[in-house]
Amino acid sequence: MIKLFFLLIIMYFLSACTVVKPHISEYMINPVVTENKSIGSCKKHSLKVLQSFSDSSLMSTKMYYVLGDYERDAFTQSQWAESPNSAITNRILSMLQNSKIFSTVQVSKSRTQSDLFLETNIEDFAQYFSKDEKKSYVKVIITMTLLDTNTKKILASKTFEKRVDSKSIDAQGGVVALNSALVSILLESQKWMAGACK
Repeated sequence: MIKLFFLLIIMYFLSACTVVKPHISEYMINPVVTENKSIGSCKKHSLKVLQSFSDSSLMSTKMYYVLGDYERDAFTQSQWAESPNSAITNRILSMLQNSKIFSTVQVSKSRTQSDLFLETNIEDFAQYFSKDEKKSYVKVIITMTLLDTNTKKILASKTFEKRVDSKSIDAQGGVVALNSALVSILLESQKWMAGACK
């Protein structure tokens, strides 16, 4: 009986030392964009892609969603592997480097000089749920502005907007839809950028 008592005490203290944490799934923003073979009119220009502007919520790895018209909250068991702001900036950079539209494409921290700057404003990048939580869609709105480095004048500017329905009413469904919407916007911006130097 005494052995059982001590065994229970030991088990009690050992169980108090362990904290059960819920499993958190990490999701990536990883759109696959095909190469644009159209050289366009920017081939003679070098470009520097500046860090994107966005709401502070997109600078975090927390995965936010919008419920109804006004309520915003974060998923408790899902998060981004990289903040949307950084991920989208990196995907735009990668897309432009692979497309060969410009002679060179550099990151914002590069010490090299460039002919043009690309400013990006991520106005929306979120999953939306209906009030009854039976339907879900994502909305992505990104404005891109091409600037002359020397004069700081705007050469071209365009807002790209895409809405995609989620196939499942959960965070994973939202991630798939967000990646799909971002692919569409990157492809559209690729074509626009190819003719932006006219």
